[in-house]
Amino acid sequence: MKKIITALLTAACAVSCAVSFAACNVSDKPILNVYTNAGFAPYEYVNEAGEVVGVDIDIMQEVGEVLGYTVVINDIDFGLIMEEVGKDKYAIGAAGMTKTPERDEAAISSIPYATSVQYVIAPKDSLDASVVDGKVALADLAGKKIGVQDATTGDFLVSDEIDAAGEIDGTGVLEGNNTTKTSYTNAIVASSDIGTTVDVVVIDKLPAESIVSGNSNLECYELDAEPEQYVIYFNKEAGELVEQVNAVLQAMIDNGVIDYFTIKHSGGIVD
Repeated sequence: MKKIITALLTAACAVSCAVSFAACNVSDKPILNVYTNAGFAPYEYVNEAGEVVGVDIDIMQEVGEVLGYTVVINDIDFGLIMEEVGKDKYAIGAAGMTKTPERDEAAISSIPYATSVQYVIAPKDSLDASVVDGKVALADLAGKKIGVQDATTGDFLVSDEIDAAGEIDGTGVLEGNNTTKTSYTNAIVASSDIGTTVDVVVIDKLPAESIVSGNSNLECYELDAEPEQYVIYFNKEAGELVEQVNAVLQAMIDNGVIDYFTIKHSGGIVD
C-alpha cells in the first residue's frame, strides 16, 4: 500500500514543484518540526513500541516524502502547539486541530482534511434516557462533572456553556446547575477518571470511539452540536509552504489516502 500511496502522490509533487521547485529537491532535506499531542487516537497516539503514530503522523510523513523534507515529530502539551508554531517558519501544528477564528489570527491554516463532531463518553447505560435519534443534548450533561482535553473544541464548548457571560442572552445550558469541568492533557487520561474524578468526557468522535472500543464499561454518543473541520496550522511566514502542503493534502483527499490512514489507525487495516 505504501508504494501505491507514493505513486498517487506523484502528481501532487509535480504541482508543488510548480509552486517552488527547490522544495522538491530531495538532496537538500530541510527539517519540518511537527508539533502534536499523542493522546488523540486515531489521529496521534503512542503505539506498543513507544512510537508516536496516527493519521496526522502518516499525513505529515507523506508530505515530507513528497516535498523533500525531514519530518521531526514533537509530542508536547496540546495547549502549547500554537505557541511553537509561532516561533519558527518550519514549525507545523498537526494534532486533529479544529479550524477556529482565534487560531486563524495567530497562524495560517491548511485546507480542511477531515470533519468531526463532538461525542460524550459515559459509563454504559448511564445516558440511555437522554438519547434522542442517537444524540445527546449538551443540556443533558447539566450537573455532571465533565472531563475534557485541554484547549480542544470539547473544552471550549463545555467552558462556554458553564460560563456564558459573553453570550447574547448571558445564559449557558450548563450554567448555574453545579456542572464542573476538569481539564486533562489528553482524552485517554480523562476517560480513565470516569467514575471517580469525572462523570463523563467530551471529546471528538474518533478518539471517543477509539477509547470506548478498548473499554467494555464505557459507551459514547454524539453530542447535538455543530460539526468541526480539522486543519494543519503553519507559521504566518510559511505561505509558500502552505501552498505546497495544500497541494499534497488535496491529492491525498482526492485519492482516498487520508481515508485509508483513518481506517488503518482505527483498526480496520493491518499493514
